[in-house]
Amino acid sequence: MPDDQNPQLPLGPDQTPPSPQDANSNNPPPAGGAGGDGPTTPTGPGALYMNSINIEEEMRRSYLDYSMSVIIGRALPDVRDGLKPVHRRILYGMQEMGLQFNKKYTKSAKVVGHVMGNYHPHGDSAIYDTMVRLAQPFSLRYPLIDGQGNFGSVDGDPPAAMRYTESRMTRLAGEMLADIDSDTVDFTLNYDESTSEPTVLPARIPNLIVNGSTGIAVGMATNIPPHNLTEVLNATISLLQKEKGETRSDLEIVLEHVKGPDFPTGGFLYGRGNLTQTYKTGRGRFMMRAKCGMEQISGGRQAIICTEIPYQVNKSNLIKRIAELVTEKIVDDISDVRDESDRDGMRIVIELKRGAQQEIVLNQLYKHTSMQESFSMIFLAVHNGQPKELPLNEAIWAFIEHRIDVVRRRTAFLLNKAREREHVLLGYQIALDHLDQVIRIIRQSSSRADARENLFSYFSNRRINLRGTELQGVTLDPAKYAIDLAGGSVSAQLSNNTAGTLILSYRQIDAILELQLYRLTQLSIDELLNELRAVRDNISEYESILASEKKLRRVIIKELEDIRDKYGDARRTTILDESTELTLEDLIADEQVAVTVSNTGYLKRTPISTYRQQRRGGTGRLGMKTREEDFVAQLIIDSTHAYLLCFTNSGRVYWLKVYEIPDIGAAGKGKAMASLVDLQPGEKVVTILPVKDLAEEGKYVLFATRNGTVKKTALKDFSNVMARGIIAIGIDKEDELITARITDGEQVIFLATHDGMAIRFNEQDLRPMGRPAFGNRGITLKKDDYVIGAAVTPSPEARNKQRLELAAKTGLTAQVEAVLDEAGESVAAQPMELAEPGELGAPVLSEAAAAKLQQLDEKLGLTPCLILSVSDNGYGKRTDVDSYRLQSRGGKGVINMRATPKIGKVASIQLVDDTTEMMVISQFGKIIRIDTKSVRAAGRATMGVKLLDLDTDDKVAAAMVIPPEDPKSPTENGALLQ
Repeated sequence: MPDDQNPQLPLGPDQTPPSPQDANSNNPPPAGGAGGDGPTTPTGPGALYMNSINIEEEMRRSYLDYSMSVIIGRALPDVRDGLKPVHRRILYGMQEMGLQFNKKYTKSAKVVGHVMGNYHPHGDSAIYDTMVRLAQPFSLRYPLIDGQGNFGSVDGDPPAAMRYTESRMTRLAGEMLADIDSDTVDFTLNYDESTSEPTVLPARIPNLIVNGSTGIAVGMATNIPPHNLTEVLNATISLLQKEKGETRSDLEIVLEHVKGPDFPTGGFLYGRGNLTQTYKTGRGRFMMRAKCGMEQISGGRQAIICTEIPYQVNKSNLIKRIAELVTEKIVDDISDVRDESDRDGMRIVIELKRGAQQEIVLNQLYKHTSMQESFSMIFLAVHNGQPKELPLNEAIWAFIEHRIDVVRRRTAFLLNKAREREHVLLGYQIALDHLDQVIRIIRQSSSRADARENLFSYFSNRRINLRGTELQGVTLDPAKYAIDLAGGSVSAQLSNNTAGTLILSYRQIDAILELQLYRLTQLSIDELLNELRAVRDNISEYESILASEKKLRRVIIKELEDIRDKYGDARRTTILDESTELTLEDLIADEQVAVTVSNTGYLKRTPISTYRQQRRGGTGRLGMKTREEDFVAQLIIDSTHAYLLCFTNSGRVYWLKVYEIPDIGAAGKGKAMASLVDLQPGEKVVTILPVKDLAEEGKYVLFATRNGTVKKTALKDFSNVMARGIIAIGIDKEDELITARITDGEQVIFLATHDGMAIRFNEQDLRPMGRPAFGNRGITLKKDDYVIGAAVTPSPEARNKQRLELAAKTGLTAQVEAVLDEAGESVAAQPMELAEPGELGAPVLSEAAAAKLQQLDEKLGLTPCLILSVSDNGYGKRTDVDSYRLQSRGGKGVINMRATPKIGKVASIQLVDDTTEMMVISQFGKIIRIDTKSVRAAGRATMGVKLLDLDTDDKVAAAMVIPPEDPKSPTENGALLQ
């Protein structure tokens, strides 16, 4: 090329050198030259060979060339064999070195040197890193290299240097290279054109789908998950066997066998419902989870045992992250975490604290660690020389087309080899038929070349001269040797036959001349003839395969079945249906439990079967261990799957699931409310309402405050669960919320006060209000009195409707209607009574009418609706709700219970019937479970009977009924269960 280093070459369009001042000085070029305002004309050294180009076009073209070079030649796998060039070169180089699965191991450095020197001149680290990954059983579902030494670990440990490790191919890698010497694939020159390398491997397995691949190219990336070999091969076979009339799509056929990705590290995979769309588009996302179990360890504690982790997760980093969560107090219930993995498998032990909920801890670990990871699939591969996102069925068809091409080329190669062998064997047969003449010609020929010409002339039916003796050639009969001269056989093609007769070719004659004498024995002659027959049978088989597409496919199917039976294994990853994915509730039994809340805010749950029934007056049993300054303040009975609406004294509401409360023994203290919900300063939970469906229509939450304010709000207003809580009712500064109840909007509200007063009014007197509203007055209180509880009772109309429904079933309708009419007349005849001076209350039933209604209810099997009032000193009484006259909302009420020093003031009220059981808890933690039927029914102004024998200075803290679906235990004789 002409430049300033070669001044003897022509340097410009006028063939004259430029002035030194122009070429070498700093003077600006003349006008019209380079850098001027006119058209640019290249001048200076080499100007004759310079071309003007647009830099934008050049950059675009160069970048596209670079991009395609990276995409095709480095980053993306080929859809046919699932390999990138570096993988392919490593396997082919090991094949050349003879490192099959049954040969001895060879130093990895030797393999790297061979591959780098002959095929991949991009540095030893790129080649060795690829070899390491091909040998890691936790990276590849089916490793292609059998490594000996340290090839890294799932903990992220680096592999040993290549000079220390040894390697060879696995048996399955041999199947990838099978028949590569049979002209099955194309070869291209290597980087220095000193040898050739395959452009693709024959690949008897769909390696791209089975082992997956990952890579980042220019402007695109691929991330293909591994799959189970048995499933993929079954799908491939099904596609090959698909009939023309099949109505199912290819993808439907494939997904009948391929259940989803199958990772080498196992674990759980969620999202089966998305599989069809994911494999249809080639893009999708799967959720992977570690496989964990529970074990009992010493001290009555439990441990989470993790045996499988998500794909490509570093186990060591995972354990470090769990330890960080414990240190940072994000997960509080873990006492220890350690790695007990060994050669038998993975085992991560996560010890839990006593009383911890293993399901909750596990859910926290899924949320905050890589025990749960997502896998984003991008099925991108090089197909027909271009990158393309492929559906799963198209990827399998690409492999099938590759195998069809490989098997067809292999069959054609074997056919040519067989025909050539037949040609030689036929020459042997003809020579043996004329053995004496062949020996005579060879012995009387002057040289090998002379013998060669004489044999050729003899078998061409020509006369030859053997040392003065004339010998007439022989005419060969094609039919005798089963040769079709018109069929284009090798014998006809290689014999230079132009006369339409059979003659021997020079190749056959050379083979005859090289025939060893021992082959002239009868045994060897029989072997040659048998071989000829076998070769002809093979030729017929090869020709039939090439002539029949169905037979060609049967050959492929047979090979795939052999591979499947030889290398197939069971699935490692468990795939779960999206509709049945395990949630936290799925792991927890749905059972009735007792949730206790202490005055200082400690919660725990205990199965109610822990407590056995006693008669009234029993000494009870220890239900919750408290500190001296603490006492049990509330008891809730409900299902583990229920929502708990936690209402605080300031009028806010928080949400909890019952199972989120720790399950602790009956004598345990529990867990602080502050660790379960994010309470604001000064807040404490006063009522917890169990609710199954927060969005249920026609349900309301009734609120009652200490100062007698009531309000009802639709339950669905609380369906938007928020961890920080929301306002449930507006509360004055000097007031606080004392209770809340669930209603249906058409019931009767019962409020009771500490001094023994009570009021009963229709719920319809309350209009629904929004959450921030303050509510209306429910009862007018005396000085220093306050509301201690509220109950929701059926309205008289609802009770009468229930009586009529039961009467219709038992045939007592007329009798029931008569009694109800008489009761109505009795109420009408009663005068209006003074509830308090200056306040009129609705009349109540006469004693006679009330007795008839009670007898009727007993006959109908209708349980009475009773209010059970419990005093501070452990006394209680049951009173029919009908004994409390209906009043207008905001009245002063009527006497509920006589508050004397012996009885004490009212501590709690509950709505009960003859089938109800109740738990009563004292402030010192004593608890008793009684049948409320054992508490005699009494009037409003009575004192009641003793329910719980209390110690000095002990008082009743709470009382709660047990739901009727709870199975009753056999009644005991008041014995204390210690």
